[in-house]
Amino acid sequence: MIWNRLSNYFLRGLITILPLLVTIWLLFFMFSFLDGILGNIIALFIGHPLPGLGFIITIVIIFLTGYFATHVFGAKIFQLGEQILYHVPIVKSIYTSAKQINDVLFIHKGSEEYRRACVVEYPRKGIYTVGFVTSDASEEIEKKVKGKLINIFIPNTPTPATGFLIMVPAQEVILLEMRTEAAFKYIVSGGVLQPKTGPLPSEEAI
Repeated sequence: MIWNRLSNYFLRGLITILPLLVTIWLLFFMFSFLDGILGNIIALFIGHPLPGLGFIITIVIIFLTGYFATHVFGAKIFQLGEQILYHVPIVKSIYTSAKQINDVLFIHKGSEEYRRACVVEYPRKGIYTVGFVTSDASEEIEKKVKGKLINIFIPNTPTPATGFLIMVPAQEVILLEMRTEAAFKYIVSGGVLQPKTGPLPSEEAI
């Protein structure tokens, strides 16, 4: 009897504290990642590390980038910088691929039907995974498999900015009505944050 009560208390405590632990872990991961971007460089100049300084400077740079990118003069500077990157051999391929993924998933550039959240049976029949339609598969691949394929980006949890590509027969892709942002929240939370149901707004409809 007492063990059942202890088990119930432990389970209730775990359920109560788990969201807080996940939040702390994500914040710690983001802090460590952002601090590490400039933290090591700062340590080289001042001779010793200053935990948190790299994080603060990185956040400031991100805000400044967003501020200048929203103004005409700043946007032109960034466009000029992009043109320079497009002419650097190795950097060109990496930057172009990253920008295309960013445009499709976050900025919503391209065909209206691409960027939709979807469900596919992956990694096997009977198990479903939330993904995002990005484009048609290449013509060469479709000719080899003799069928229409759709490129699906499968994000990782809890970091949906990373993931992998799978190619699924078009008839097996189940499009969802949820917004892209809601689908990302659903993935990041591990299914805890349930997206609201309802029709897509006109700009996201196929």
